[in-house]
Amino acid sequence: MTELVLPDPTEVPTRESTQDARRMQILDAARTCFARSGFRGASMQEICAEARMSPGGLYRYFPSKEAIIEAIAQDERCGAAELVETMRGSGPLLDRMVSCAMGFFAYMRDPGACELMAEISAESLRNTEIGKRFAKIDETVRDTMREIFDEAIAKGELAPIADMDATISMLQAAVDGIALRQINDPDLTPARTEPLLRRLLAGMLGMNA
Repeated sequence: MTELVLPDPTEVPTRESTQDARRMQILDAARTCFARSGFRGASMQEICAEARMSPGGLYRYFPSKEAIIEAIAQDERCGAAELVETMRGSGPLLDRMVSCAMGFFAYMRDPGACELMAEISAESLRNTEIGKRFAKIDETVRDTMREIFDEAIAKGELAPIADMDATISMLQAAVDGIALRQINDPDLTPARTEPLLRRLLAGMLGMNA
């Protein structure tokens, strides 16, 4: 008699995992639509089509486009916080900063990531509610960077910074610019970027590369 093999309960999709997968499917589709058509131009119908989901199915997860944007903002906030936290820990500060930036560059090479970043920046400049949501992400990143630099200064790893806010802004501008530039310049590979980035950051902070 053939032995009956029961499925492993841990491999059976749960209702929660299915819902999470559906939610991610919608958010990925929305990111694509927002990158292509903008926050204002993308419609719920377009998002439904991109997600290959009926309007009824989508509305069970998100009642409006604004709710989708809020969810994306929350995901971006968590992702940005997690990435910048990699600047903490052991090892030279410069190594940690370079590793964090290179991780950001890798993320920005995902399809649509740069286009979405540009759309977020445009909405932020318009001082819209959408822009304000994403401005909180920038505030979180800046606050964490300030804490890390203050700790490094206290340990003697970093020289005192006369204008902390301006320095952080310049560092962000440099990293954001490189992230966008690598999309238009496919020859700007990580292998070529990393040593130049190291020298750039070291020069801005008065550190040895």
